Amino acid sequence: MTEGYLASFEYPSAKVFVTLLEAVGEVADEILMKLSAESLRIRALDPAGLSLIDLEIPSTAFTTYNIRSQELSVGVNLSSLLKVLPKPRKSDVVKFSANEMFYRITIEGAIPKSFKFRSIEVPAEEVPELSLEFKVRAVILSNAFRQAMATLKGVGTIEIEVPSADYIMLRGGGSTVKLSRVAGSILDIQFEESVKSAYEENYLNKISPLLGLTDSLEFSLSSSKPLSTVFRLPGEVLVRYVLAPQV
Repeated sequence: MTEGYLASFEYPSAKVFVTLLEAVGEVADEILMKLSAESLRIRALDPAGLSLIDLEIPSTAFTTYNIRSQELSVGVNLSSLLKVLPKPRKSDVVKFSANEMFYRITIEGAIPKSFKFRSIEVPAEEVPELSLEFKVRAVILSNAFRQAMATLKGVGTIEIEVPSADYIMLRGGGSTVKLSRVAGSILDIQFEESVKSAYEENYLNKISPLLGLTDSLEFSLSSSKPLSTVFRLPGEVLVRYVLAPQV
């Protein structure tokens, strides 16, 4: 471990790690990065309180992971950090070290680039643990969802309806996109009853950075209830994005 730092880690893919930070940055500008013996975790609400992102990377997913204290919280201004970080190559790794005052992040590639920041004061806002009941749970192809969002670009509001265990309908601006089991865009579905709910398009697009990291995503919803979208990455990395419906 770097001398003077309380926690440090190396993650095998700088490209994936930066993409995860970009996704979190779509929701919140200033975040607390909490490091414990078990994991690195970031939970953040957007300023309007409409969406929540929860990122957890288990310690076992890192190439190296060390922590001297029980837990260390690092305040990060994501907009400042992401502005200076170079676009990582596929083979680059990322190294991180932090204490109570500073953190350092290094992109290790052909030419290593290192950046040191002061840990900022971020209000320790209690982000609630959500317990939601869903009537539909589906696993859909990431590419199918990306294409649906591209088709509905600019509509403002997207209505999601699941009328049966065979289809998921996305509507907006007079256009309709149908995801189906027969076509293969729905890989699996648990269906209890038909559901319908509407969400803001720009908030649904906040998960777009994650669509290139995994082939599928888990979609869970009920009528006029929050939508839960889960991404599972190698190493048991988990990202959960919860979006409130339009009322």
